[in-house]
Amino acid sequence: MSKVKHINIFQSLYERGSLPMEFAHSKIMDISLQFDAYSWAKQEKYAFSCRLIPSYFIIDQAKSSYNIKTVDQHNWGYSIDLSNCSSIDDYLSSQFKSKPRSIIRRYVNRLEACFSISYKLYHGELEKEVYYDVFDALRNMIKKRFQERKETHKEMWRWEALKQNTYQQILNKQASLFVIYDGTKPIEISLNYHLGPVLFSSVSSYDLDYGKFGLGHVEIYKQLEWCLSNGYRLFEMGVGGMDYKRKWSNHIYQFSHWIITPKENLLLGLVGKIELWKVRLKEYLKSKKVNEFRDKLMENFNFGKAKKIVLEEVDFSTEAVNGHTNLQMLTLLTPKEVEQIEGLRKAINDFLYTNTLAYWEIKVYKTKNETDTYVVQHGNSKKSFFIFKNQG
Repeated sequence: MSKVKHINIFQSLYERGSLPMEFAHSKIMDISLQFDAYSWAKQEKYAFSCRLIPSYFIIDQAKSSYNIKTVDQHNWGYSIDLSNCSSIDDYLSSQFKSKPRSIIRRYVNRLEACFSISYKLYHGELEKEVYYDVFDALRNMIKKRFQERKETHKEMWRWEALKQNTYQQILNKQASLFVIYDGTKPIEISLNYHLGPVLFSSVSSYDLDYGKFGLGHVEIYKQLEWCLSNGYRLFEMGVGGMDYKRKWSNHIYQFSHWIITPKENLLLGLVGKIELWKVRLKEYLKSKKVNEFRDKLMENFNFGKAKKIVLEEVDFSTEAVNGHTNLQMLTLLTPKEVEQIEGLRKAINDFLYTNTLAYWEIKVYKTKNETDTYVVQHGNSKKSFFIFKNQG
């Protein structure tokens, strides 16, 4: 049996709101934390290997009865410090140049101009039926984004446990679900955790049919508005340097790995030293990008993985109709029928974005004599017709 217990402190801190009593004197941004504490005192037969401790997480080691050795990890976290901002406009002005600011605002304005958009953050109150609908919608969005690579999102293995545990956390205001709705349909969802002055956006995804509208940026924009209105000082985006995180973050920090052993136990002290060497070696190899080389090698030779499947993309061409359009040769489609035609809703949404047209002002027809050809009418003018033809 292993003498080492491995703990992801970042996950334990935000998702479960629990840490050992030995971490009881902890602060984030000078604010003392309150969390469910459990004691390691009864578990002195183990050394503890604690990874992903954010640099802004301050622990008073002097009060500890344990030996603590630390190793800097080659993992960086990305967050937004709102301490000196009074509004979302303040933050955009301090973080972005004129052109990126304009693009972000365009995403928000264009989305609201084209669809019946509403924003909802469920935090404290949420009907169970609505909760399950939103959680299932988030899962479906994630699966659709990952299916072309035949890969699985890192949270899918524990999705049912997340689904079962999160509802009560939302009622307790330890978690929340932020949703962007088009009418009654969720098109972007973020699962968040709340701790003291921090909101952590843990898992998020969006409907690919609305990809042109920069929903990831709209989500951050609107969640920052909520944070500023509710006294939050840090919007946390977690580990991993994805491009959108780098653009939005004004607070990039490093994680550390702690090896913790009881001061009076020589055997566990030795176990802790061995674990410390392992962690140092692992971080050294990461610093030399050996892990990236390994992952690339495994991908190239498909070790332990099914071969990636690239799905054929449905592509529509669009052109304006010149001359008269005979409506008798067209069949009007319902919104539900439009959704069921692969690729058509995305093509229409892209068209709406480019031309700043409202979805509720259009009608979609299928031609009776041509396969995979559709006609979109904007407004009531008989001249405002556009042909959408599947190029597949």
